[in-house]
Amino acid sequence: MTTRVKSNRDKLSWLPGAAAVLAFLACNGLVVLVAALSLFGITLAINPHVQAAAITLFALLTLVFVMMGFRKNRQPGPAALAFIGAVVIVGTMYVYFSKIVESVGLLLLIVSAIWSWRATKSRVRAS
Repeated sequence: MTTRVKSNRDKLSWLPGAAAVLAFLACNGLVVLVAALSLFGITLAINPHVQAAAITLFALLTLVFVMMGFRKNRQPGPAALAFIGAVVIVGTMYVYFSKIVESVGLLLLIVSAIWSWRATKSRVRAS
């Protein structure tokens, strides 16, 4: 009987998804929060520069975490998708803002995080 010990990378395979969800919440969650609070008569002003920095931070964290997963699962697809999503989001934040393009970038990040997580899990089960 052998007991298999998970490595630290296996334990942290959820990090890309968490960072992608945080990027999504920093983008769209604040809009929902401000709208919900305004129903109760509470006004909340969000600095758009701080919001753009938070979205960029979480997008880049997603990229870093997916790249860490790439070291484990050796599938280039999630890493490429995360790179494209991060570039799209950073470009949207600091070059030319478009809500649709930003949403496409966030969708690419979320898909890459899920793909990386599934690839890592299937690689762990196969070995």
